[in-house]
Order: sequence, then C-alpha cells, then structure tokens
Amino acid sequence: MAEAANNHGPTPVSTMASTTASSSQERPAVLIVGGLGYIGRFLALHIHKNNLASEVRLVDKVLPQLAHLAPEFSDACSSVKFMQADATREQSLSKIFTLSSGREFSYVFNCGGETRYSQDDSVYSARSLELSLALGRECARRKTPALIEFGSGMIYKSPSSSTISSGGCKESAPLKPWLKIAKYKLRAEEGLEKLARENGLCYAVLRLAHVYGPYDVGYLARGLCLARVYQSQNREMKWLWGKDLRVNTVHVWDVCHAAWLAAGWCARTSHAAAPVRAFNIADKGDTSQGTLATIFGSIFNIPTGFQGTLVSSFARFNLDSVVDDVNEDILQPWADLLKDKNITKPGPLSPFMEKELLKDCDLCLDAGRAAEVLGWEVDPAREAVGEGAVREVVESYERMGWWP
Repeated sequence: MAEAANNHGPTPVSTMASTTASSSQERPAVLIVGGLGYIGRFLALHIHKNNLASEVRLVDKVLPQLAHLAPEFSDACSSVKFMQADATREQSLSKIFTLSSGREFSYVFNCGGETRYSQDDSVYSARSLELSLALGRECARRKTPALIEFGSGMIYKSPSSSTISSGGCKESAPLKPWLKIAKYKLRAEEGLEKLARENGLCYAVLRLAHVYGPYDVGYLARGLCLARVYQSQNREMKWLWGKDLRVNTVHVWDVCHAAWLAAGWCARTSHAAAPVRAFNIADKGDTSQGTLATIFGSIFNIPTGFQGTLVSSFARFNLDSVVDDVNEDILQPWADLLKDKNITKPGPLSPFMEKELLKDCDLCLDAGRAAEVLGWEVDPAREAVGEGAVREVVESYERMGWWP
C-alpha cells in the first residue's frame, strides 16, 4: 500500500528545501537531549538521512543497548554520537554542551523528560520541568540560536463543540491541563518564556497531538495491545465515552519535520518579533475514537463499539475502579499470548491502562499556525491516520519480536 510505504521514511530533502542549510552556509551542530527516546531517535534518523547537520550529539540516561533500538537506527544513534548523561544535573551541562571541535551547538532539541502517565508530581517536576529549565538556562547563557521544546496538546481546556467544529484549539485557546504530565509541560513553557524575557533565550515549543509511527509505545500502542487481547478472546472491544471524542494524532516523521523547521525559524527570529512561540502539531485527519475503533475493527476482525451513557456516567465517577477492572481482565491474557508465542523479551509493549489515558477530554488541535509561520505541512500520505499506517505499526512490532 502506498500509504504504508511512505510512512517508512522521513520527508525527503527535495520536499523540504527550506529546512536544509544552503550550500553557502555551514550546517548546524545539533544536540538532542533524550536522543534515544521515541521522538529523539526518529529525529536523529531524520537528520542523518537528510544530512542536515555537521555534528550530532545524542544525550540520554539510557544506554543504547537497553533502548530497544531497531536496526535502522544503528548509524543515526551510533556510539560515536552518544553520550550518557543526566541533563538535569547542572554539573553535567558543561560536558554535554562541549564539542571537541570547539563549536557551539546551533540547535538544541529537548526530547527528554518523563513520558509515563499517572506519576507523582515530584517525578514530573524532577525529570521534566527541571530538565527543561536547566536546558533553557544553559542555552540562554550560551546564546544558543534555537532550543526546541516538545510540549503537549493536552494543556488546553477541553474544547467546546463549536471550537471542535471550527478546527480545534488554536495556540491562543484557554489553558487548563487535564493530565499531570501536561501540567508540568505548561510549567516548563512558562519557565522558558520567563528566560526568554529576562535572559534572551531563543526557543520554540511544539504542542503535540498523540504521536504514532513504527515502534510506537504510546497511546496507540496500548489500544493495539488491548485489541489483540480482545481478538484472542473473540470479544467486542468497547470504548468509554463516545465515537466523537477527539484523540488527534500526528506521525512521528511529521513531528521531526516540524521540529527542524521550528529550529530554523527560531534561529532567525528575535523573541520581540515573535511573542507567541508555540505551535500546535497535528495531522489533518481530526482523529476521533470512532476513527480508531473502525481501524482496529478492520485490522483485528473484531466488533467494536461504545459503552452506553449509563456505563460512561458510572465510569466518570468511578474511574479508578473501572481501570483496575480493565487491567485485571487484560494483563494475564496478554501474558498468556506472549508465552504462547515464546516471547520472553516482549520489549516495551504493554496493554496496561493508566487512568489518565481515559479522561473524557477532547484532544483537538488546529495546526494552522505551524503551516502559516513555519511552512510545515503533513506529508500527503499521512494527512490522516489510516489502516495502512496502523498496520505498519503492528508490523514493526513483529519485526522486533514484540508482538504475540
């Protein structure tokens, strides 16, 4: 299928000429913090395949041998480019930012931080907020041309039906984070903005929809694992809330394209000239629960549906109990499926459901500003999440030996 084939690689240089350094300019030196995380590794591969940087350094607390890297990342995430360090530690920053060539980094991408849901506030504060602020202070001190922060689209107040029908939340929409992880993403934005005003930090933030793609271990991955269990039990997969609940998506390659464009924009734009430095990043498909239910039903050949008003109302006030029941019903069958396939190292996949993931809030983003200001466009093959793209995700799990 053409769609699946196009999802295998980054946006080619020929279609993103504005994102590459011109022949008369030296390509930038790039630092990716959290470089072995999901977005970080794809960003490294995007830069590598398109030959966008003169030097690349990947910093992560996790060693490459433990990061579940697929073979195609071997060159982009090689040991030559990798440095194990904790960027939240002030004493590590000098080592992280010092290149043997004597150059300074032109672009710094913060792909790090805590990605798990339902953690204590102290975890998000120490691993996410402090990381963003430490990098912000260091970049401000070094006059780094561009710091790109990966934020969350879940910082907006759940939009009204009129906002949804008009295209979703714009960057100026009311802010009311509905996940703890999003609350600390917003605090990071506020801290970076203060550094911009007081210390001249040059930064931009990408407020992301649900990111998916090969080897995904996030929102989409949990749904796929659940569907596989329901398939094995010949059961209907029923979703809470309704089919119209928005769960907007964006492919990881399109996130990488947006990040590179944002870095170039940031490096050539003064803070005074751009008081709004946030960009929503989502595809054009306006993904909803109904969209995913249809795709999952087709891939796994199972009936899908939605709980009625009574059950959803009960769940709204008893979500802890509902989530515990789901996990109790799902985890052992998943373990049995792995055992039946002799999968002893299942990788990072799990159907374990976090309460926060079941919030009755719409993730609905208008990405028009990124298109207008950055010139960002979603690859035509990925304008909306489709069955081919989701099948490719499952196929990537199979290649890694993760999928039962």
